[in-house]
Amino acid sequence: MRIGLFSDVHGNLTALDAVARQLEQHQPLDAVVVAGDLLWGGARPAEVWDRLTTAGWTLVRGNADETIASDTVDDDFPVGSPLRGAAERLHAWTLKRIGPDVPALLAALPAEHRLPTPAGDLLVVHSSPRGTRDRCGAPHNPAAEAAAAYGDTGAAAIAFGHWHASFVRIMPFGVLINVASVGLPLDGLPLASYTIVTASESGWTVEQRRVPYDEALEARAAAQTGKPPWAPDLM
Repeated sequence: MRIGLFSDVHGNLTALDAVARQLEQHQPLDAVVVAGDLLWGGARPAEVWDRLTTAGWTLVRGNADETIASDTVDDDFPVGSPLRGAAERLHAWTLKRIGPDVPALLAALPAEHRLPTPAGDLLVVHSSPRGTRDRCGAPHNPAAEAAAAYGDTGAAAIAFGHWHASFVRIMPFGVLINVASVGLPLDGLPLASYTIVTASESGWTVEQRRVPYDEALEARAAAQTGKPPWAPDLM
């Protein structure tokens, strides 16, 4: 059984298209699951939503999706955050771009998706089963923290995004797979991440890949659509 996984598109249509082309090269796939943070931050959130919802992929809700669906940006950018003003401007602009119906659709996305496989269940969440803003599964987190966040799911593998950098971590209870970010890589390079997992009775094979995309094309789209600049407030 082969499954495509990616996360954190963040409204970057150019990067999403690059990953979609790669996934076509990996067909046949039994499923493709997108682990949240779909629209926030990019120049073409409406176009990204159209791509995601017409591709036949399973979508999971992320913290940025919850922010778009909310009336405020408080959960991710509380009062006093240097990016509070930028976030409020981006929030208002994004709502205008995506129209009145999409926020409720984002809020209604499931927090997790579970797939039975020959290697055991694969659980896909945005961050952890405890919530969309958890950060307990990274390589620097102690094993006890990771076990507390992921150990009681009963899944043989848990895939998630949120961290924006790929890794695989073998734990006594299962395999943790971070699929990183399509549209907002942690290292700032114009390389979109995706993962292919193959599940068999003998276990898991995890392929983590990155594909280049044209960041100049995204910059031109931002200028054309009038996306607010992402810059700290002047103190």
